[in-house]
Amino acid sequence: MLLSLSKKQIRSFQLLAIFILTMTCWSCKKETPDLPYKDIESFSIRDASGNTLSASIVEDRIILYWPPLVDQPESITPTIKVSEMATITPASGTSIELQLEKPIIYTVRAQDGSSKNYTLSFQVNQPQVQAKLNDPINTYYLNEPEKGTFTFVGENIIPNETQTKGYLIDKDGKETLLSLNTALTYFIAKFTAPDNLKAGSSYQVKLVSGRFSVLSDPFEVLLPGLSALIKSNVAYNATKGQNLVVPLVSKILYELYFKSDFDHFVAVDNLNNSYKITNAIVDVTNLTVSLPIPTTVLGNKITVLKIMDKSGKILTESNYSIAVN
Repeated sequence: MLLSLSKKQIRSFQLLAIFILTMTCWSCKKETPDLPYKDIESFSIRDASGNTLSASIVEDRIILYWPPLVDQPESITPTIKVSEMATITPASGTSIELQLEKPIIYTVRAQDGSSKNYTLSFQVNQPQVQAKLNDPINTYYLNEPEKGTFTFVGENIIPNETQTKGYLIDKDGKETLLSLNTALTYFIAKFTAPDNLKAGSSYQVKLVSGRFSVLSDPFEVLLPGLSALIKSNVAYNATKGQNLVVPLVSKILYELYFKSDFDHFVAVDNLNNSYKITNAIVDVTNLTVSLPIPTTVLGNKITVLKIMDKSGKILTESNYSIAVN
């Protein structure tokens, strides 16, 4: 027997079917919860040569190892893969500036809204820096300010001024950043000495290159040698009782370091006798120094000249060869 259904009954069946289908879909959706996964699965960058460098993911750290003796970049653009349906901030492909004093944090957010932070750790596979301050006698003679330098010589110095720096350390431990004098190399780091070094004070210089630092031995700062004012590599001839007139090498050094304290000269002959010369004349206009040679000189040569202050303290001295007749 064939049953005949009315349009009203057919419509009712259709609505019932739609309701059952909707409930089924809703039920399926409720049975599949949002994913909770929030892991970084891979993190990599390319170096200057195009080589891929992959980071190690250890718990909440991203450890990126940088090749030794290769300049560390100022920024990186990582390629990052995260868990399914998760997102990461900053996003993969975003350029990140490397700032040593500020940690770089990545946040991975899962589909269910939970999140996890990762800290980027930039590790440099750096060999030990071997370097010494190029001053074997642990003294520093003041000179014209713009000419003074501190030079470290050695190996494995990183030739990058963001990673290699020099510091002057005074006797109280205060550190002053030094400016580079010339371009860095793997073997030499040269820094310009500041113009406010104090004679008679002790200092050290620290070289910081990547994760290593080298501290020099303490050294004393001395006034320029007298040879910086009167050349010492010249054979002079003098006569007792007469003036020996010699060129003044540097007006700047004389006025900068000696003029205010200079009182007299002391000459030492080859018999080790000393003679006070009180009426010497330093002529900065004509760039000459007039030294009256005492009539009492016993030796036949003056071997040392000294500049003295009013209290009789030696300001500076140098060895000379002044034949005396």
